[in-house]
Amino acid sequence: MLRVSLPTLYAYVSRKKIRSQAIPGTRRNRYWRADIERIVGGGEAPAAERPGGLRRETDITLVTEDGPHYRGQSAVRLSETRSVEDVAALLWQAERASVFTSTLPNAPAELPEMLRLLSAASAADRAIALFPFIEIANPRAYDLSRQGMCQTGVDVLRWLAAFLVKAQSPSSDPLHETVARGLGASEEMADLIRRVMVLSADHGFEPGTYAVRAVASTGVTPYRSVLTGLSVSMGRRTKIGRHEGLARLLNEVATSREPQDPVVRRMREGEEILGFGSTLYKNGDPRARAVLQRLSEILCDDADFRKLQRAIAVVHEAKGLEPDFALANVYLARRLGMDSKDSLFILGRAVGWIAHSIEQYEVGGVIREPAMYTGPLPA
Repeated sequence: MLRVSLPTLYAYVSRKKIRSQAIPGTRRNRYWRADIERIVGGGEAPAAERPGGLRRETDITLVTEDGPHYRGQSAVRLSETRSVEDVAALLWQAERASVFTSTLPNAPAELPEMLRLLSAASAADRAIALFPFIEIANPRAYDLSRQGMCQTGVDVLRWLAAFLVKAQSPSSDPLHETVARGLGASEEMADLIRRVMVLSADHGFEPGTYAVRAVASTGVTPYRSVLTGLSVSMGRRTKIGRHEGLARLLNEVATSREPQDPVVRRMREGEEILGFGSTLYKNGDPRARAVLQRLSEILCDDADFRKLQRAIAVVHEAKGLEPDFALANVYLARRLGMDSKDSLFILGRAVGWIAHSIEQYEVGGVIREPAMYTGPLPA
């Protein structure tokens, strides 16, 4: 494909960033097709990483047509049997037993009053407001060794789970059990909560992850890294920032006599139909497919779910679009009785943000990135 000699190919691996992997038991290597096709097509090599700068290479997650792969393992397959704690240990490269201990983080003395004042806020807003105070109450958060960041990461996840179910304190129980108990969910729904959080853990360099890596490079704790990810992900142009609009659509589908009416009306008026289509997956998001398939098994005779299926079928027939992962997330949150401002997604995604903050911090110090000024020149 490249029409070059073997020595030149080996040079390309280092100079033009062609990724390769040794084949065990042989002297041969496999090369990443996308990298080869980029060079054949005249594409530029990825920008070189600047020592100490924001790292643009990662070995955490690879996104393919089959969905995300966490350190080489399919997230969809992991979600079938593995716990959130298992996946966190995998992404953080830690021993699960050494970080997910029974030790719980300290709570600020003012926390009960703060929670009372924030009772109407979303879980994300409570975390954004309270994490700085919780950080101060837990001096071990300032240990930025890999082990220290992993242990603080566990504290962050347990607090987020508590905020999702409006609990006054975190629990050392498995995260999906804490959430399921707080929401009064059935055993089957508890398993689905686990699956969704595993599938939410990471999805490459989306905006929240870029922001997390930028602040992590300066040496903040995982509390501040996750706080940053939550803040960025609330933007109106992000999937999470549009959850309330999607929740309204799903409520209309559920309460309409004809479930297709809300989506048909939006199509007729030229509105975007939230919860459908993906720029990354040509054949639909495998994560959404996995969750909706499991829901169909649990809710096979459920009238509300049949209405959702009818609406999905109409959108597919009219526009050729498949449901995205946000739709599966928001529908499950609605069935669990969660507030429309909340989602299991933020708890799952925090696992990945912590992994990225660890990876980025270990690169080294920060470098001021050069800017290209385009304004008026000084007189």
